[in-house]
Amino acid sequence: MDDHGLRHGRDRGESSSSSSIEIQNQWREIQDLLKERLITQDDFPWKLPIPSSSGNVVVEEEEGTLLKYVGGVDVSYSKELDSAAAAAAAAATAACGCGSLVVLDVTTPTLQVVYQDFFLLTNFDVPYIPSFLAFREAPILLQLLQKMKNTDNPFYPQLLLVDGNGLLHPRGFGLACHLGVLANIPTIGIGKNVTNLLLLLNYHSFIT
Repeated sequence: MDDHGLRHGRDRGESSSSSSIEIQNQWREIQDLLKERLITQDDFPWKLPIPSSSGNVVVEEEEGTLLKYVGGVDVSYSKELDSAAAAAAAAATAACGCGSLVVLDVTTPTLQVVYQDFFLLTNFDVPYIPSFLAFREAPILLQLLQKMKNTDNPFYPQLLLVDGNGLLHPRGFGLACHLGVLANIPTIGIGKNVTNLLLLLNYHSFIT
């Protein structure tokens, strides 16, 4: 490759890097704005179901709402395509996969599944950037929740478990927080990786 080709290659790389930094700065500003709406103290009137020795759930006659419907959300991506035709069809996409939502009735002994839905990703080009996972996955999961709301589904979750970090995040505002604020629903983040070890250690010293 001559110097002209090297120069153009370098220009494209610099342009891509500059664009990525600009996107991260924009996303960081959005995170900061949404974080101002984050509620970190429990303020819901839930009463937890009490299991009996028979395996049934005892519902006490007290003021408050029984915590009954707990949802879980996740987005998974396909790394392998089943056929050459599928590979050709997906050649122009950055990723393909599936967003899913499941709701359980936690007052039943078997945690009965009362609702499940999914959303297929066939043309997905939002990049994965560490600590900005919410901008890749939150819009997908919001569609699933909004679909339940639009149909007045009686099993809409009171609490949502999210495959991603919440407060244990470099800026204290991970996917679980992001989704909770936008959907106006209490969430618990269940991250597979610890991205803020110092904050985790502080929590541990506080509860012990």
